[in-house]
Amino acid sequence: MGLAVIAFFYLIVAFVWSVWWIAAAGGSLQYYGGWIVFLFLISFYWVHQVIQNTVHVTSAGVIGTWWFVPSEASRCCSPAVKDSFVRATTFSFGSICLGSLIVAIIQALRALNNMTKEQDECNFLHCIIDCILGCLESIIEYFNKWAYVYVGLYGYSYIDAGKNVMRLFQNK
Repeated sequence: MGLAVIAFFYLIVAFVWSVWWIAAAGGSLQYYGGWIVFLFLISFYWVHQVIQNTVHVTSAGVIGTWWFVPSEASRCCSPAVKDSFVRATTFSFGSICLGSLIVAIIQALRALNNMTKEQDECNFLHCIIDCILGCLESIIEYFNKWAYVYVGLYGYSYIDAGKNVMRLFQNK
């Protein structure tokens, strides 16, 4: 129940952010081009990735606490939920933001590619670019899921968590 409350809270935050972003950026995107559109798209995707990954790191912390110290995570609103949420939004927030930025940049590039696909005649080239960016996005999101588990469980930085994930994958 405690994790559900946090997830629902962040769902509301994501909805409010989307509505605000559409209202604020939607009209101004018509007047600006190029890099401004790209930066607007990064801001949109980045916030959504940060919200999603904050919930993921919080969940990993709660599940890790339940696994290692079951008595601390045995109730609905146990201290493990609050402690994991505080760690995710304070000490681990920089790691969450860094990993989220990498995915957000790729998502913004894909969105720009899709917007220019409608205006350009080189559909084959756009399909190749979209395929490469899609594969890259999937790989990084998969990698991030495991890295954020290390961030949530052990409090590692994003880079250290990434190194440990690579070590884990190499040993398997």
